[in-house]
Amino acid sequence: MDRASCLWLSGAIEETSMGTKAAKPSVLIVDDEQSVRHALQRWFDACGFDVETAADGVEAVEKCSDRSFDTVIMDLEMPRMNGTEAMAAIKVLHPDLPVIVFTGYPGNQEHALYTGAAKVLTKPLRLRDLEREVREILTEAEDPC
Repeated sequence: MDRASCLWLSGAIEETSMGTKAAKPSVLIVDDEQSVRHALQRWFDACGFDVETAADGVEAVEKCSDRSFDTVIMDLEMPRMNGTEAMAAIKVLHPDLPVIVFTGYPGNQEHALYTGAAKVLTKPLRLRDLEREVREILTEAEDPC
């Protein structure tokens, strides 16, 4: 993995003018496939993010009720509570939290955007592309102008 692609302009741990460290941007990764969660966790961890994972929508809502995240990356098709239902519940807790959803079913894109997704991506995902989308959304959240 190219470490240079993991530089984060305003969120990576870096020295501030007061000599303290800035917080890592936090991301919650939600997918029912353990291999996908693990791959995304390793990538974003290596890129300087504070990463947590959840195996389904129910677990994601629980984690979002316990703490706040800078963004959520979530699959749409999951057991117990799908991504659309989880996103609606998370938006009640954190209305401005950007949620990036991904799906293997391109027909779900419009509905996901309508229900509050900041971005909808289709599988298969390229990790660099997903990381770029996360960084763009976080930059927009920091500077909405």
